[in-house]
This record gives sequence, C-alpha cells and structure tokens, in this order.
Amino acid sequence: MTAQPITVIATLRVLPGHETAALEAIRHCVALSRQEAANLSYQCHRDINDPAVFVFVERWASPEALTAHEETPHFQAMKAVFATALAAPIQVHITREL
Repeated sequence: MTAQPITVIATLRVLPGHETAALEAIRHCVALSRQEAANLSYQCHRDINDPAVFVFVERWASPEALTAHEETPHFQAMKAVFATALAAPIQVHITREL
C-alpha cells in the first residue's frame, strides 16, 4: 500500500523584537524544504491583521517524510531560533485530506 500524503498546519506567534530572526529562519527553511524529495508543498503565511502570527501549510508524501524533514539541518536551525523567539508553543495539526 502506498502511503497517503499528509498536510501539516502549524501556527505560531513571535515575540516582539524577534521578527527579523524568525523571518530569516523561516525563509531559509521554506526554500530548502521545498527541495526535499518527499515535499509536495511548503508555504508559510503571515497574518495580515497580526504580523506576529505565522501559519505554515505543508504537504508531505507520508508521516515518515515529515519525521525525516524534522531532522534536517534547516529545520533544526529554524527550531533553534524558535526556542527563544516564540510567545507560546507552536500549534501543530497533522491532517489527511477527506
């Protein structure tokens, strides 16, 4: 059986003063994540009414692909920036299309 793709929706809020570092880490991670073989789509959006809020929408070939992505240097670098830049824990939803 072929693995069914998954969609990840992750929402986060950045602390005041950390926007520049967060944006740089996000842009770097987005660019490199799109090059991963098992990535089907990788986007990050910024809330137009609250610029401290970012929403990731990612599609991966399988849950295992997401796990492998989370071990990449670019994801780990973004995670390290988020360790001090976030106002609250990231809200992550891993979904499958109906």
